Amino acid sequence: MILSIRHRVFSTRDEDTKMMMGVMEVIDFNAYDLKYLSDTDLSYNPALGTGQIQVKDIHYVTIIKRTTWEFCQLLDKKFIASKKGYRLWLEYAEQNGWIK
Repeated sequence: MILSIRHRVFSTRDEDTKMMMGVMEVIDFNAYDLKYLSDTDLSYNPALGTGQIQVKDIHYVTIIKRTTWEFCQLLDKKFIASKKGYRLWLEYAEQNGWIK
C-alpha cells in the first residue's frame, strides 16, 4: 500500500531559543494498492538500486485493476526494458528460483 499525503508547513522562530517551531498540516491524502498503479505511472530506475521502482507523480495516478501475476509480469517487463536488460533479469530469475 502507498499512502500519498499533501501537506503544508507553518513555522515561526522562537525568539528566546532561536529554534524554529513548526507544525505540519495534512490537507489531503490518498491510499493506493501498488499493483493497481498504471504502467505509465511506474518506472524502473536502475540508479535507485536493484529492485527499486519509482512512481512518477503520486498525487496524479491512474488506477488499473490487475492481478498479482499481471503486476509481476509488468515489473519484469520494466526491468528488461531498462539498461539492465534481459540477461541480468535471467540471472536474477535463476538465482532466486523465479523460473520453474
